[in-house]
Amino acid sequence: MTHSPTDNEILPYYKQNAVYPWQLPLWKQLFSDPVATSHFPHALLLSGVSGIGKTPLAFYLARALLCQTPQENLKTGLMEPCQSVDNDNVCRSCQLFSAATHPDLYHVTTAVDKKVIPVDDIRALIQWSVLNSQFGGKKVILIEPAEAMNLSASNSLLKTLEEPVSNTIIILLTNKKQALLPTIRSRCRTIDMALPDNQITMQWLSEQNIPKPKLMLSLASGAPLLALQLSQSEQLEVRYAIINQLLSVMTDSIDPLSVAEALFKQTKTKPAKASRKKSQTKTLLITPYDIIYWFDSLVSDLARLAQMCAIDIIINIDYYDSLQQLSNRLYLKRLLQLSDSINKAYYEIQGQININLLFEKLLIDWNNCQK
Repeated sequence: MTHSPTDNEILPYYKQNAVYPWQLPLWKQLFSDPVATSHFPHALLLSGVSGIGKTPLAFYLARALLCQTPQENLKTGLMEPCQSVDNDNVCRSCQLFSAATHPDLYHVTTAVDKKVIPVDDIRALIQWSVLNSQFGGKKVILIEPAEAMNLSASNSLLKTLEEPVSNTIIILLTNKKQALLPTIRSRCRTIDMALPDNQITMQWLSEQNIPKPKLMLSLASGAPLLALQLSQSEQLEVRYAIINQLLSVMTDSIDPLSVAEALFKQTKTKPAKASRKKSQTKTLLITPYDIIYWFDSLVSDLARLAQMCAIDIIINIDYYDSLQQLSNRLYLKRLLQLSDSINKAYYEIQGQININLLFEKLLIDWNNCQK
């Protein structure tokens, strides 16, 4: 059962029938055979950057741990939940899991429009954890993102980690392992999920039939699911609009204050109400975060190029030639100072700061990077 809003983003995880290709070695390590799962750690921490498949893996692992008849997949030689191997004889546990109604699964995440998992959610989880399993086997708890727990929630969970409940497995997912209490990390078996091998992910992305898979993977900093998401969203158009305006300050000597004002106005644009007569001009919806994010990627690329770094760590590879030429005209020290200001802006835009003034300051500093 899910004790948080179940939406279209979560439901597909309940129906997933396999792990991703780059996760097969880890799957073999986690779920090699029924004997190994009988000694499964009471708390598992899956750590890694966003977009590598931590959540799908955690749900699939939960399905496998709850499955009543796990079987060997003859193609891979790995143990998997029965639904993945034999769709004709699916156990009751897997049926309920696919319907997102399994009574021995407890999923906690942030509420809609909230960024924190409050202590009451963890207390409810703890009360559920001491109940008997409905199937007489294991119970599984998923917490994501674990770093969203506030201090009270973290301390409440810590007591359960210190005195684990029999046959109850807690799986925590985090993008920021260091943001968790050291005492929580020390009581979990930690799996650091690295970025997958480029060759494997490029093949997988090509199989998804997305355009420019190499560019998508580069823009996603090597995270395949983020690359797929980028290819299916308007973020590419947003990115082009932002980067071209930023480069206009350097290449066309456009006034930085004019560009700052234009970017600010774009963040205030609202979607037009539906009308019988459709507009011929498409309006891109751009957020302050979008501007900061792609500004950050642009400045980071220029700093790397100024230090003669290899092309394989450049994010905006489709702008490579232009950025390489531009990097020779910029002060590295000022680029690095601007990078620090942009990193601070990630936090500032979440507060009550004047966004327009923030953009103006950043664009002036950007212009001043020129020699």
